[in-house]
Amino acid sequence: MGSINTIHVEELTRNYRLCYDKAGLTIYIVPRKDLGSLIMGNGLRFSNEDIQLYGTKIILYMPCTGTIYGRYLVQINNELRGLYVLTADEDCEVITQWNDQGINLKLRLVGSESLIIIVRLMRIGKRRIKPSNYALRIMKALGGLSGRLLYADANHEIQIFRIDNWLGAWITGPCVSEVSMGPWSLVFDKCGIAINVMDTNGTQALLINGINTIVIKRHYPSLGKWYELNKVIGPGNYLVVLN
Repeated sequence: MGSINTIHVEELTRNYRLCYDKAGLTIYIVPRKDLGSLIMGNGLRFSNEDIQLYGTKIILYMPCTGTIYGRYLVQINNELRGLYVLTADEDCEVITQWNDQGINLKLRLVGSESLIIIVRLMRIGKRRIKPSNYALRIMKALGGLSGRLLYADANHEIQIFRIDNWLGAWITGPCVSEVSMGPWSLVFDKCGIAINVMDTNGTQALLINGINTIVIKRHYPSLGKWYELNKVIGPGNYLVVLN
């Protein structure tokens, strides 16, 4: 995994004027003078435009000019988060929108302030996980599959199940050692068969057999890196649900 920056969020935000926290998104309005070296490098300039925070579904609507700095990884408790800083050249009303989480937030910055935006990327360490309702509906639609959820990311974007009542007759196709699904990559320990059995309304379902290990990776464009998030070990038949 790539290096995690030594950034003390508590120090950066000790003089915050406003804090918003919901669904893995935290935003602070802080004095710009408190940011120090975070805004000394080359950032991404913007001018009256909309910008998506790469690797997320968060969109910033900014009717002004300024700079975004956003290549920082921080660990907070057992979570890895991406930290971005936005500075505006003048007073600006910034709208932060994350449709999947029902977030549509309007914040007003004055010229001496900046936004710190912190987005949860993944959890670190073990945690109790439960399948989402839509994944259970997919298993039912695929002939009543049952199994155990082995891995899910923090937002249930991807879920991997070991299937007990295998419908092996469904699985025919070429042998592959890796499957890419959007920003996700599944790397197998050996050649196996992976068939996409559902692709509707942004949700995909993949049946996999003939392998012993799946390495789960995700690409974060804003960080320019692939990260190995987890590894599923043990022979079995798998269902992968990507939303």
